[in-house]
Amino acid sequence: MKRSIVYALCVMFFVICASVPSFAQTKKATPSPSVVIGIVDINKVFDAHPNTAKITEVEKKIAEEYQKRQQELNEKGKGKTREEVQKLEEEMNAAWAPVRDAMLKERQALIEERYNDIIAAIRKVAESMQLALVIRSTLRIPVNQKEVLEMPLVLYGGTDITEAVIAELQNIVAAKEKK
Repeated sequence: MKRSIVYALCVMFFVICASVPSFAQTKKATPSPSVVIGIVDINKVFDAHPNTAKITEVEKKIAEEYQKRQQELNEKGKGKTREEVQKLEEEMNAAWAPVRDAMLKERQALIEERYNDIIAAIRKVAESMQLALVIRSTLRIPVNQKEVLEMPLVLYGGTDITEAVIAELQNIVAAKEKK
């Protein structure tokens, strides 16, 4: 995450420097073509993808299944020695591992598909609008383990393409469902 923040800041610095004559031009100022920058609310786009709900559902199943197995271990372990409980836990973990792994694999596949769909939608909208650059409109900054702040990355300017990206994303998902 730190690397992506540094990268975003470098890109912003480059764009700012390129647009300010004192940084960008040491010779006679000449008019340059305007650079159009797209801004996207990536959180809104992620929420619009149907896989987001599926991912949440899989994560909920994993947590429920783990809790069910933990309760089962507690019930079966009553009145047993520490060694017997440890052996029982190892057996239950061995039985749980393939189920957990399958669920995690499904979750990962959904995440990758969502990411690829979103990137494809952003790329298609950016190309159709002839945007030079697309950046996210906000940056998530962790304050502590439970709290995250949404800080604006762009304070002024840019073309908000969020709704166009969501519309294109819906087209991509619909096309996949037809197959």
